[in-house]
Amino acid sequence: MILHQAADDHLAREFFARDYHDRGMLKWGGFYLSDHTSALAKMHAAEQVEACQPQQPLPELSQDLAAAWRSQRMVHLQLNIVDDNQTVATLDGVVAGVDADQIVLRLSSGQYRHLQLTEIRWMTLLTEQ
Repeated sequence: MILHQAADDHLAREFFARDYHDRGMLKWGGFYLSDHTSALAKMHAAEQVEACQPQQPLPELSQDLAAAWRSQRMVHLQLNIVDDNQTVATLDGVVAGVDADQIVLRLSSGQYRHLQLTEIRWMTLLTEQ
């Protein structure tokens, strides 16, 4: 098969001059809409306020944290801290250490957070993903 370069170039020029209508920035609207709706969904998910759970008894909380430490499972903690919007502070991580009334939590960022047992309101194990 032999291609004729001159004829193809002429055909392309004719197509763009006569038939093709550039929509400018409108053609990017579909990409923007998709990214925008995805970002909005994430934003609304982050804005959902977690219900404040009742204070867990300290002996039960201590046993649950020790079990989470032994199994190296991710935990979700509600702290006894309320921000200006009356939302309870939360932390997710792996219990890296337990000592009497203190725990060390390894956050997903790799940082460690030391907590007194009395600072924790409630805990639950997170499901494996």
